[in-house]
Amino acid sequence: MQRIPYPDPASLPEDIRQRLEGSPPNVSRMLPGLSPGVYRGFTAFSAGLFSGSDLSPQLREIAILRVGYLSNASYEVFQHEAYARHVGLSGAQIDAIKAGGDKAALLGPAGAAVLAFTDDLVLNVRPSDATLSGVRAHLADNLVLDLVVVIGAYMTVSRFLETTGIEHDDQPIDWAAREATAAPK
Repeated sequence: MQRIPYPDPASLPEDIRQRLEGSPPNVSRMLPGLSPGVYRGFTAFSAGLFSGSDLSPQLREIAILRVGYLSNASYEVFQHEAYARHVGLSGAQIDAIKAGGDKAALLGPAGAAVLAFTDDLVLNVRPSDATLSGVRAHLADNLVLDLVVVIGAYMTVSRFLETTGIEHDDQPIDWAAREATAAPK
């Protein structure tokens, strides 16, 4: 149930109002409630997580979905289960991300390491040396750092979604269409 109202598009700066043309997903309707400078910075930061990192989309989605599950963020999970399928994760792998633990083996060695790292970072803030070493065995240090930022960003997103009470859209975002209209990397 929505807890904070969507901003009135008429009250928004022109550049932000233009982003709302068409039928945006509910998260895109709520984000302009941020102060304009925070909105612009956050959307640029978010775009960088997807287009500015060499972290594979599959590993990124393992982390994002796990954050969503651990945060009980239903809107986040709703949208990113669809995105995980879009980037090639199977239903069984998505179930493994949700279950964690022994099921992580379905994600392969790198995916299991990312899942364990995500759990440790979310639950303990500072991951153990063993968990950090485990993920570093599969990712270059710059990608480990990117992963930390992705996890932290989606902890923020999950809390934003749950605090505002954004309702689920009728359908998940059409990720293929969104990528087709996005600017190249």
